[in-house]
Amino acid sequence: MPDEPLAAHSLAEVYLYLMASPCPSCGRGPLKGLDARPIKGSADSHSSTQNEGTALTFDAACDACQAVNPFTFLVPDRKTPPDDRTAAVVNPTDEPSRILDVGQWIMLFRVITEAAGKEKDKIQARHLGIEAAQCLEEALKFYDEPGNDLPPPEALFTEASRDRFRHTPKHFSRRRLIELRAKLPTMAAMRASLTKRKKKPWWKRGG
Repeated sequence: MPDEPLAAHSLAEVYLYLMASPCPSCGRGPLKGLDARPIKGSADSHSSTQNEGTALTFDAACDACQAVNPFTFLVPDRKTPPDDRTAAVVNPTDEPSRILDVGQWIMLFRVITEAAGKEKDKIQARHLGIEAAQCLEEALKFYDEPGNDLPPPEALFTEASRDRFRHTPKHFSRRRLIELRAKLPTMAAMRASLTKRKKKPWWKRGG
């Protein structure tokens, strides 16, 4: 684990990062993020002009070996209070993620879509649908050249993603991702479909 905090765009991105990361103890997973705790006096020392915020430590529990490992992230200060009635915004900026690469976003889309299909609670399924759509949108942020259907090399910064790209490059096709996104309702329509009934945040659901 790196010494410096990992710069995330939101708490939701933190939990997605943990979901996509192997366990430091056994190499398996998945990891489930537990409650965060602030690091006293670290907000100023770890802030930057790109992503000022607060350094938080998250304990992540591995479903496979039960080990608990700490991860530290720099998270932007929340401008508005949380609202359990709406799905979390993963990244409100146009900037690609600095902690999850294009392959991880594609993998997360598949995993969350499968979870949504198995979810019996309609409200929770809609929350998951919004998260899956955001994963596709985050993946598409890495495609900087309009004429290139494949992501640039710098969009693949994990060995697992590079390996998947070498074996199945078609899964990384920009056209394919756009077609997958087009099959989903618009973000506005999905958010409007949520009721005012409060739900536990999707990343803290029991398993």
